[in-house]
Amino acid sequence: MRVLFLILIFFSSFNLCSQTYGAYVIDATALYQAKAYKESASLWDKAFQIHPGFASDYYNAACTAALAGYTKTAFDYLEEAISLGWEDIAWLQQDPDLARLKESPKWTTFIEAIPSLLKEYETSLNMELKNQLEDLRMQDQTIRLLLPDAETRFGRESKAYNWFRNELMPRNDSLVLNRIITLIDEKGWPGIQEVGELANQTLWLVIQHAPLKIQKNYLPLLEKSVNEGESKARYLAFLQDRILMREDQKQTYGTQSLWDSTKKQNVIWPILNPQEVNQRRKEVGLDTIEEYAKNNGFLYTQD
Repeated sequence: MRVLFLILIFFSSFNLCSQTYGAYVIDATALYQAKAYKESASLWDKAFQIHPGFASDYYNAACTAALAGYTKTAFDYLEEAISLGWEDIAWLQQDPDLARLKESPKWTTFIEAIPSLLKEYETSLNMELKNQLEDLRMQDQTIRLLLPDAETRFGRESKAYNWFRNELMPRNDSLVLNRIITLIDEKGWPGIQEVGELANQTLWLVIQHAPLKIQKNYLPLLEKSVNEGESKARYLAFLQDRILMREDQKQTYGTQSLWDSTKKQNVIWPILNPQEVNQRRKEVGLDTIEEYAKNNGFLYTQD
């Protein structure tokens, strides 16, 4: 299994379902991690009854079903995952969670059907736009992925790190952002059904670190996409929190942090009604604030 972990404005009927869907995903994942596979599989079933689901979720549900011994359901979920855009076939073929499926007579037939499933999926997409967005994703994320290495090699207070983070990265960000803005202005906010999960996520990734004015300008388009089930709810949570923090207001979901030079640590920005934050996070498919802080090395207090 691969667990893929991105102002509260949720008015539409879909969004209410989306929140419940996100909660089921979180609970199903927690039960999987606790090795309560049958209970986890039951929650995945409930989640998909209220929301069409995303490729990554169907893949994770397939892993859970396989471990629970629900072979037919696992194969059905795998086929659905690929039909919705799961493309990491190399991992699928070696994933230990799916070991039981390899013992089934259907495994060989399933593997042979994958190219056809992928081709059918690709014909449903705007492949030109998908490729454009995924190229921009690579351009946007590569420098960010190298940032920890630069910090380790040069030191956070060094001139080299300062150039890497505050000159090179912003220059690259500006180029990518200009292309994304042009694309959105021409085509709207392409959804998952049009371009797939990774390409759709690219839009949010780039807008997430854009200037505040641009973030506020494109927030309604992301919100609309989430309400229509074409973008993930957690993207909206991250962007709303980023805007609130930049406007010096308390955030809603606790997704944002700032570097504290005295504590030498990222500190989570103050949260509105922190006693309720984990429920809000759960509704959009995010783990608890405590887990989030621990996993990212952030300092979190409720002060």
